[in-house]
Amino acid sequence: MRSPDDHPGILLWRASNSWQRTVRTVLKEQRLTQSQYILLLGLYCLEVRKEIKQSYITQQYLSAYCGCDTAMASQVLRQLEAKHFIKRSSVEDARSVSVRLTKEGAEVVSVLEDNFVEVNKSFFSSLGENIEMFKAALQILLNLTPRIKSTKRLDT
Repeated sequence: MRSPDDHPGILLWRASNSWQRTVRTVLKEQRLTQSQYILLLGLYCLEVRKEIKQSYITQQYLSAYCGCDTAMASQVLRQLEAKHFIKRSSVEDARSVSVRLTKEGAEVVSVLEDNFVEVNKSFFSSLGENIEMFKAALQILLNLTPRIKSTKRLDT
């Protein structure tokens, strides 16, 4: 009989739980949940980094971009609006709602992004140069196109 340490799904679940414990500590300081941060970060990437060419970002587009359930995203975005991190408004299609970051929302993402660099660096440090392959494997599991950055290579 195989032990739990032999099951990739169980190992992934355990690693994810361990990483999330660390992340919750960082997010607690800003009074945010992981879902709130994911949507804020997604909106930040779309707006500030200009990863979208549209004139506005809909809740539906943002939830798809972040890989979140649309109904859950709508609830979380209402919470973020109550915290004054985003602003929601109607667009020409009455069924759509656009979202944009407020100055406060952009600032909190900027602060947390620096913290997440440190969290990820610390948590994933044991992977060494294998980190890019690990990220590519996760992207494949999520049906995303793997984006592998070059790592140090020895010239022969």
